[in-house]
Amino acid sequence: MAVYTVYYGASATRSSDFDKTLSERFGETYRVSNELWLIDTGREADAIYGALKGSVHSGDRLFIAEITRDFFPWLSQSALGWLFAPERSWKGRYVAREVAERIYAAAA
Repeated sequence: MAVYTVYYGASATRSSDFDKTLSERFGETYRVSNELWLIDTGREADAIYGALKGSVHSGDRLFIAEITRDFFPWLSQSALGWLFAPERSWKGRYVAREVAERIYAAAA
């Protein structure tokens, strides 16, 4: 199991439809912004793409990447809360949590 970031650039209407598609197909999703989601899944990036390619229209942009411990510092605290939750399968959450706590403590 891993957590992936999914970027989908399209019109606002299609982005809303894409949000529904992600929730239906992957369940464990977190919408970071209008065009960016985190998903917790046992699938690999190519399988995620295969599940989503029917929802991507001509001219849209789709990017899928596995989360690493170097990725998370720019996420909001609510997104980090979702990412670090005990039920997440993200392998880097224990090391990353300590780093995130130091980043936010220094900023306060």
